[in-house]
Amino acid sequence: MVVLEISSLTFETHTTGLSLLNSAKCYRPLQSDSTRDYQVKQGLVLLMAHGTGYHKEHWEPTIEQLFSLESELTSTKSPPTPTIRECWAIDVQNHGEAAVLNERITREKPEAWSIWDYADSFVTLRRDILGSNPSYRDNKFVLVAHSASATAAILATTFFPLPILQTQNIFHSLVLIEPAIAPTPAFVDPALHTPLYRAISLLMTNRKDTWASKEEARVWMEKKIPWGMWDARVLKAYVDFGLVDNAKGGVTLSCTRQTEALAYERGIRQSLPGLWQLNLLCSANAHVGDNEAGKRTASKSKGSHKPIIPIHIVWGDIDDLFSREMKDRLEDSEQGRVFTSVTRVEDVGHMMIQTSPQATAKALWDIFSESTPDAVSFLGENSEDQGTQKPRNQRRGNLHSRL
Repeated sequence: MVVLEISSLTFETHTTGLSLLNSAKCYRPLQSDSTRDYQVKQGLVLLMAHGTGYHKEHWEPTIEQLFSLESELTSTKSPPTPTIRECWAIDVQNHGEAAVLNERITREKPEAWSIWDYADSFVTLRRDILGSNPSYRDNKFVLVAHSASATAAILATTFFPLPILQTQNIFHSLVLIEPAIAPTPAFVDPALHTPLYRAISLLMTNRKDTWASKEEARVWMEKKIPWGMWDARVLKAYVDFGLVDNAKGGVTLSCTRQTEALAYERGIRQSLPGLWQLNLLCSANAHVGDNEAGKRTASKSKGSHKPIIPIHIVWGDIDDLFSREMKDRLEDSEQGRVFTSVTRVEDVGHMMIQTSPQATAKALWDIFSESTPDAVSFLGENSEDQGTQKPRNQRRGNLHSRL
């Protein structure tokens, strides 16, 4: 397994007039020489967003596996497949380390936080921090978001006019893993949610949230669903970074159960602005590329076939937190939502990042690598070859057998 070099960053956002501190970590493979630094000057920079109740460190096992796949699969290829320069994971401002930094707000006024705050954390990191560093000038920034954070990733694109998104390489693409997005306003109705979603929503306010120690919490969680189903590395990260000391000498959740309950209550409803922006992005992409269903006529001018921002969807093929109907409705091309690719990963459900980092990393790598039909969107900028790239709702083959 690749050893990661990890650095931390704290920065501030003021999106809705609320001053919040943001906690981020940057992950790179630990290298003994400068060879890779030379290679990654045009590589991908992944900006990774986590779901409700989790924190940025949940991504670490997936990131380790991604860099391991890169090392394994590119070492003998010429030319090599696209290199990932680094991965950045950011806490929601009321989760993980960030919840401690913003404790006064997150505990006293949990309702003050907005999904727009999380969207702005990615904008601030991309535009103001990394964007002001000349060494990132040629990198491609990919937003990778799981569950409810898919809305934040989509809303991050609203901070820029569409022509800027298209011409200035702000965000190269979106990868949405099990996006918690209502496909129509009707899906805000709890009656249309799965029994699992309704059960979790009800249990949040009464869930166990204190233990005598982190070790006691880990042992307890190993015997309970869903934590006992998680990859051991993810569970360790959840305990190490998601629990904090309390006033009674024990430990408690850094993301309070009130915060989690409020997130589930708001969750599907607050995804609607993301749905409208997703519709807009898909429509804009369709007007600069060919639609294989033939519903729109593409412009034929040179260079016009490059989508404004390619959008990839990754589902688990176990329909647990979200129904297959909800997933299929989100892919509805009749509503103009035609994605660059749609992947279904075998034998995993909504918590694929927690239960199967290896399968999650393989799904991401297949999107990024040149062995897939979508690789052209990650290679070069405006080559004529990109004119053959078509937006499509394509299901890749199941991934389990290839792991």
